Amino acid sequence: MVSGRTEGGSGMNRRDFLKGTLAVGAAGALAGCASNGSTVEALTAETAAELKWAFEIPPDPIPESDITQTIEAEILIIGAGASGLVCANAALENGAAVVLIASSDGPVARGGSNFGINTQAARRAGIPDYDVSTAFKRRMRDNMFRIDQDKWWLFAHRSAEALDWLDAKMTAAGYTTTFEYNYTDPDEGVLDTLPGTLGWVGGDIQGIGMGEPLVVNLLRESAEGAGGQLFFNMKAEQLIREDNNKGRVTAAVARGADGKYVKYIGTKAVVLATGDFTLDKDMLAKYSPWSLEIDNGGVYPGDGHKMGLWVGAAWQKSVPNAPMVISMVGSSPGNGLGFPGLLVNKYAQRYCNEDNLGSFAGIVQARQPELKACAIWDTAYAEKAAPWSPANYGEPDRAPAQVVAGWDAQAAAEPMSVLGSPTMYLYKADTLEELANKLDLPADALLETVARYNGYCRTGVDEEFGKRSARLYSIESGPFYGSTALPWKLITTGGLRTNVKLQVLDTNDEVIPGLYAIGTIAGDMYGSCYDFISPGFNLGANCTTFGYVVGQSIAQGSV
Repeated sequence: MVSGRTEGGSGMNRRDFLKGTLAVGAAGALAGCASNGSTVEALTAETAAELKWAFEIPPDPIPESDITQTIEAEILIIGAGASGLVCANAALENGAAVVLIASSDGPVARGGSNFGINTQAARRAGIPDYDVSTAFKRRMRDNMFRIDQDKWWLFAHRSAEALDWLDAKMTAAGYTTTFEYNYTDPDEGVLDTLPGTLGWVGGDIQGIGMGEPLVVNLLRESAEGAGGQLFFNMKAEQLIREDNNKGRVTAAVARGADGKYVKYIGTKAVVLATGDFTLDKDMLAKYSPWSLEIDNGGVYPGDGHKMGLWVGAAWQKSVPNAPMVISMVGSSPGNGLGFPGLLVNKYAQRYCNEDNLGSFAGIVQARQPELKACAIWDTAYAEKAAPWSPANYGEPDRAPAQVVAGWDAQAAAEPMSVLGSPTMYLYKADTLEELANKLDLPADALLETVARYNGYCRTGVDEEFGKRSARLYSIESGPFYGSTALPWKLITTGGLRTNVKLQVLDTNDEVIPGLYAIGTIAGDMYGSCYDFISPGFNLGANCTTFGYVVGQSIAQGSV
């Protein structure tokens, strides 16, 4: 399993790291030369367009004399995450010869939430169908219509087929299908999340939404069993495009752990399934600068994006790219809901209407000094915020006593981190002053904030941020609880421009023959942020549906 890494350490805080990154970038730009050879003395819209980032400059071609071996198949897939392995299986089942290479030492996965629309699996679980047109119009609004509607409707029309195909494989292997409980706003109906997010549990993995390692390991076995050639520890470094980067993409050159180069040829197609670009700070500075300060998370440094750019691929049309950001503080009664009680920043000042989804709450938190947020609540919150929804569809609500027991266990345990997330600290205290000390908050300011907030709870009117009265939970008697954590940026989504067939396009929106992009690298799927209103949209759409459709269509010759 792969988790993200955090950079900008050695005592450097996030703002210093951000300033240093941008300062280096600006200095490099001012000292650089435009493509016409003239020296750039200051950045303007015109000179900035003339400059190139280092990652945009292609390296020299790897000499043929350095290539020690050539391996050929009909379809070359680069990447062994969910999208690449789904694509490989779909292609093999339709009679294609497949070779898959990956820089990792095995299949890569994290999470396990796969969103699909009106699947047979959901119907068997008792989840009713819903009107896709209305749901999608709302979702497109949520994304400011900064998305590729063609690909969204491809997902709408094919996700049931793709996910039922995958579910059949998983259940045949003995895994249990689960459906995440979707949050339904009982009063306002503003932040409802869509139903239909499935995953699987079995063996050592019993957590809802954590079963994607089960998926990729099974798909590896089935691909190898069907005759697919899978090569791990093999890092693709360059694509080969014929006719001086004007013709067809036919192959990739990769380097193994032994340092030797191998050329892999895809006679029908080369498919990029290489994940995200979050670990490359220069790429973030260009394509998602507002999220650069949230410098945790991510899995990959955008190797596939760069290889695509070097052979003429265009970037997606919607920039900045949407990050997946989520708040990690507090205790939520609803799946997908952020902490709806009292939130304060480092100065113990309240800063928002807390009634929000966890994704939006993370973005709001990112605006606070040092990105710090603390959730404050008392034991009675367990009763006041009920019902506590289950993790899995069809299970009973969690009892308040069960919830309190979970808080106590977590407060007594070591601080928690999941899948590379920022560490979450949860504390229990007999007094608010003691809690403030543990959270490193000014005690007098916290007492004033809590007193003012409790006044709103008594009157039912939030005079600061207009939170509805049903979400005003007073904080009156101990023991008290508090938690703090940085917002988590799981990845930054998107990248290369593609059409509805997932063929990669150039800056004129013309197809680059032979080249496809699936999974997180496929662009224009999400707007300002990845909001989790459709939990598991990326795994369900970009990875499973697009991987399935592309593998099938290339093998059948329908693209």
